[in-house]
Amino acid sequence: MLFTLQKLIWYAILPPGCLILLMTIGLVVSMQRRKLGTTLVAVGIALLYLLSLGPVADRLLGPLESYAKPLGRLPAKVDAVVVPGGGSVDLAWLGAEGIPNAETYTRLVKGVELARALHVPLVLAGGNGEPFATRLNDADVMAAAAFAMGMPKQQVIVENASRNTLENSLAVRRIVPGNRIVLATSAYYMRRAVAMFTRRGFTVIPAPTFQHVQNRKRGIYLFIPASGALECSARAIAERLDAAWWKLRGEI
Repeated sequence: MLFTLQKLIWYAILPPGCLILLMTIGLVVSMQRRKLGTTLVAVGIALLYLLSLGPVADRLLGPLESYAKPLGRLPAKVDAVVVPGGGSVDLAWLGAEGIPNAETYTRLVKGVELARALHVPLVLAGGNGEPFATRLNDADVMAAAAFAMGMPKQQVIVENASRNTLENSLAVRRIVPGNRIVLATSAYYMRRAVAMFTRRGFTVIPAPTFQHVQNRKRGIYLFIPASGALECSARAIAERLDAAWWKLRGEI
């Protein structure tokens, strides 16, 4: 229950939820204090526009995604490749099995590639960290996809109970006897993930993926808002708030 409540609060304080709330408050306030209410609505609209621009999203995500460069040469020796889940898509309404979402699938492809090349266990970690989106456990869905890619079942370890990065790191610590791991996860989230797994005693080799920041052509279209840019801006803000929260709790 507490986990679900935390998620509800989280959605409320992140864009676009917080911006919609701000504009709604502005409309209500404007009935009594027109100037203040109008200002709140205008601020909400301006922030919604700015956060929906590609260059703004790039500026917010850039410092996060630059933490670790894409993995070049394979490391000499590791004990496992770890892939934390990032969400799944429930296709039961189509009579089909669930699949990893785009972010999780990108992580998984990198993890399978590295585990096969290094001949080490592939550890898939993640239960249901999105209680409102699906009933699926990320690790189970990732495992099915990994097997479909030709990954040998005896080389895959599935941990399907952990719900966030802290729980991922604690669960993997119980599973992996060695201390040297490759962590295949999203670039924007890598800094916090490395910090948490390092805290558990691992030596972490980052293998970032699912990058968003890119060189953009110049032109008037840079000022056209897009839902994808808003999503990236929200992701960058969420990651900074997450890092601050876990630092406050002494976990990173």
